[in-house]
Amino acid sequence: MLKRTKVAATLGPSTSRPSELMKLVRAGADAFLLDLSKDDPSVWDERHEAIREVEGKVQQPITLLVDTPCREGSTANETCIASNHIKWIANHEVDYVLTSVPRGAHSLAEVRKVLTASGSDASVMARLDHAGNYRDIDSIIQSADGVVVTGMGFSDLETWSIPVMQKMVARQCQIGAKPCLVDRGILKNMLQSEEPSNSEVFDIANVVFDHADAIVLGEETAYGSYPLQAVEVLSKTVIATESLMEITDRPIKVGFGQPPNTAAMAYSIRHILKMQEIAAVGVYSHSSMTARLIAKNWIDCPILGLSDLPTTVRQMGVYHGVVSRQMKSPGSTAEMLATTTSIAKKLGLVVPGDRMIVVSELPIRSTNNANAFVIETID
Repeated sequence: MLKRTKVAATLGPSTSRPSELMKLVRAGADAFLLDLSKDDPSVWDERHEAIREVEGKVQQPITLLVDTPCREGSTANETCIASNHIKWIANHEVDYVLTSVPRGAHSLAEVRKVLTASGSDASVMARLDHAGNYRDIDSIIQSADGVVVTGMGFSDLETWSIPVMQKMVARQCQIGAKPCLVDRGILKNMLQSEEPSNSEVFDIANVVFDHADAIVLGEETAYGSYPLQAVEVLSKTVIATESLMEITDRPIKVGFGQPPNTAAMAYSIRHILKMQEIAAVGVYSHSSMTARLIAKNWIDCPILGLSDLPTTVRQMGVYHGVVSRQMKSPGSTAEMLATTTSIAKKLGLVVPGDRMIVVSELPIRSTNNANAFVIETID
C-alpha cells in the first residue's frame, strides 16, 4: 500500500553517511531535515552532498528541509536569519526553509525578502513556536508555503487545548491548501529503545487522522540509538492507519485565494473517483499548485506529480499521497499523455487496462494553472 502521509527525518550524528540515509529512504523516509542551528557549514555541506548522492542512487526526488532560527530581537538594520545561514541556503539545493515566526506574517515577509535578495528560490514554512502563532494562524497560512506544528508554543497554552490546536491547524491548512507538518518528538521513547510506547503509536495515528501531510522525526533520527527502527515504526503505523481510516469523508472547500478554477477541478476529480475506478491521477505542471490542491482533497488513489523543474518535483515530496518525478518538458499534449502514463506504469501505479486521470495546463508550457484533464485507459 502506498504511504500517503510523508516521513521526514532530521540528520545528525546518528544519520549522516550516504549508506545510513539509503537505509532510511528504503524504510520510508521521503524527506530530510538539516538543522542549521547545529554544527557548521562544512558538516552541512557533507550532509547535503550525502542527500543528493542518495537521491541519484534511488532515482527518486528527496525533499530537503532546512531549519533556521529567526531571531526575535532583530532590528530594521539586520535580518532575523543569520547571514551565514542565508549564504549557505542560497548556494545549495534547498526546497523548504523552516523558520520560527515571532511576528507572524511580518516575520515571513522578512524571511522571503532576504532569501530572494540572496538568490534563493526556496519555499518558506512557518514553525509555530509561539502561542501567538495560533491566534494568528490564518494570516500565517496565507503568507507561508506551509506550516510546522512543533509543540513549543503549546507551553503557553492551556493543556486541554493542545490537541484541539493541532487539529485546528491541520484543518486550516486543508482550507488554505498548504502542507501541514508535525514535528514534536512523536517517538521520544525510541531515542533509547527499539520499541515505541503504546501512546506514541496512538499519537502517530491521530496525526494521520488530523490530515497532516508529513510527520518529522527530530532527535529520534539525529541523535537516537535506533534511527532506522524509528522510521520503520512511523512508516508502518502510518500505512496501517491509512488502510483503515475513512478517506471518502466530505471534502473541505479550499480557500485563502487559491485559484478557483483549479480548486474546482481538483474537487471534481474527487467525485469522478466515486463514479469510476481510477487507478491514479497524473499531474504535469511547472508549479506544484495543482498537485497540492488535488492532494488536499484526500483522493483514494496515488497522485503522480510531474514537472520539468527539479525544485518543483522536490517540493511535492511532502504533499500527501503525491509520488513526484522529473520529466522532460513535453512538446505536445500527446507527448505529455504518453510520457505520464509511461512513468505511471514504470512506477507500478497503473497496469494495462487501468484508467488514469491526466491533468495539465493548456496550452503546454503555459504559466497558467491546470485547466484540463483527460481519462486515459492504459495500454
